[in-house]
Order: sequence, then C-alpha cells, then structure tokens
Amino acid sequence: MSSYISVIGIGPGGLDYVLPLALEEIKKADILIGGKKALNMFSYLNKECLQITGDLKKVVSALENLSPGVRAAVLVSGDPGFYSFLNYLKENLSIRDIKVIPGISSFQVAFARLQASWHNAYLFSLHGRRIDNLAVFLEEKLKEYAKIAFLTDTKMTPDEVARTLLREGFDDRRVFVMSDLTLPEEKVRELPLSRLAQSRESGNSVVVLGND
Repeated sequence: MSSYISVIGIGPGGLDYVLPLALEEIKKADILIGGKKALNMFSYLNKECLQITGDLKKVVSALENLSPGVRAAVLVSGDPGFYSFLNYLKENLSIRDIKVIPGISSFQVAFARLQASWHNAYLFSLHGRRIDNLAVFLEEKLKEYAKIAFLTDTKMTPDEVARTLLREGFDDRRVFVMSDLTLPEEKVRELPLSRLAQSRESGNSVVVLGND
C-alpha cells in the first residue's frame, strides 16, 4: 500500500473559509504539514505535525519517506494554484500522484469586500519575491488592466510598497489595503499612498490599485 499525499488550500486564515471537502481531507490525514499559522488552525485535531520552515528539502524528504498507507496533508494558504508550495513539490517529489484541493484565495475575499469584479484585474504576489522598478511595472500593467491586486509579506508590507512606489516617482493615488482578511482583526481601508507610506501595516495583506 502506497502513501497518500494531498495539497490543500485552507483559505485566507479563517476556519469559516475552509471548504468542507478540504476540512474532511484534513481530518482523514495522519500527518499535517504546513506553516506555523496553518498548523495552529487545526491544532484541535491533535494530529502529528511537521512545520514548514526555510528547509523545504526536509519536507520533501519527509514526504518521500512516508510509511506505506500514511496519509499526509500539506496545508497551503489561499489556493494551491497561486504562488504556493505546490509547484516546488511537483518539481522535487518523485511521487507524482498528488491530490490537490482548491481553497478560497485572499483575492476572492478582497474583491468581495470591495463588492467589485476581478475578471479585469492583474494579480500577482510580492510574498517572498521582489520586482525591480516596481513603479514602472505597475504603470505598464495599469495600461492593460482596470485593476491591480497583489499580496504582501512581512518584509514587503503595504507601507513599504507605498514608500517604494513614491520613491520611484509613482503618482500619489488612493489604494485599498485589506489586512488579515477573514480573521477577527480584519481591516479594509481606502487611503492615499502618501498616508499609507507613513503607517505600519500587517504583512498579511492584499493591496488593490485601480485606474481611477
């Protein structure tokens, strides 16, 4: 009997936003693998856990060496198909039979909070990555798309993004900043870049820019 691996999107952070199918799969798992916040969400299940840190090879090794019949659930925030751990696993695991369960993304929640469509938006992530000449990049995208939305992290926070853009000559325009979506501390605000640049923001945020 072979081991069983699933990669599960657990949404933006609130348990209410975890799909029932995902929750059922998590309950069936023998071991949960994920970041600290993800594992804390499901600590009430009292499962064996492996925390994902900077050593991704350790996670791959653990999955490669699962005992026969063991069910492992890899928990990723948002949806597995958008800048998640899924790509790394597919590229580095010799095991090819992986079940992927989608999750609600922060973008879906963000645009729901704005009561706006997102089919005409350009989406990207600054989580763990940087873009040179960010102002030029955004200006070019705003010529093609009505809206731009991006994820931030603890280093490239919304206020750091605002300072970078203003430094690079981007217009001082209004933006939406949505932090800790679906969590009790959730905040949704519209404010100018110049004011955002003077604040201190959560890294767990979605920033939305529009053409108007």
